[in-house]
Amino acid sequence: MKSCVLIALAVLVPLAARADAGSTNASANTLIARVLANRATKDFSLKARLFVTRDDIVPVEMLVKNSETETRTIYRTDKMALLVVQPVHGEPRYFMKGSGELTGERRAARLIESQFSYYDLGMPFLQWPDPKLVGDGRMRGRDCFVVEVRATDQPYARAKLWIDKESVAPLRIEAFDTEDRLVKRIEITSFKRLGEIWIPRGVEVASVPPAQALPAEERSRLEIFEGDYDAHLPAEWFDTDRFTSSAR
Repeated sequence: MKSCVLIALAVLVPLAARADAGSTNASANTLIARVLANRATKDFSLKARLFVTRDDIVPVEMLVKNSETETRTIYRTDKMALLVVQPVHGEPRYFMKGSGELTGERRAARLIESQFSYYDLGMPFLQWPDPKLVGDGRMRGRDCFVVEVRATDQPYARAKLWIDKESVAPLRIEAFDTEDRLVKRIEITSFKRLGEIWIPRGVEVASVPPAQALPAEERSRLEIFEGDYDAHLPAEWFDTDRFTSSAR
């Protein structure tokens, strides 16, 4: 049995797998490498409901194209289409239909006014350099490794990842600003089987407003209710040229 546990990156992890429980930086690098290595081999499509707020619900379709070197995911509603390109090694790239590539601060804009940013969907934390294994933790009854990563010139300065010891799956991510204040929390709350894999059924994100503390937070939730594994999606749908402002 395998499980696909990230928002946009089609990562597969054998539930029987276990990570090295060492405490060195090399162990943290190995752990992150194992998360990235277990990728989906087939294309798949998902249908979801994005709870922007409790009362504002938007239907979202997600189309995922996998190759040996990268994963490309389209998030599509009746009003927008976003393409996230995630290389196996390297930073994610983001393209909005009609606007082209999103860079710099534009990556931190909100998806349909929800608490999910475009940047969050790319899961760039897994590509930040020099991860450190900082301890153990529990998340939703699961034993986890806790890994810390830092970056410069990014929307967040530091992040902590709770990675399931058995499945090697990230279950929670907390992101901090340059003042080391918690500003974002991403958590997988439930799972759903899709063919031969398990996918997140519920992904919740909470933003902490400036100068406030938990639980004074704003939340959004993505709930996946239907999917097709091995969808055989046309490669041209995922061409970045289709998302430039001049493309038709």
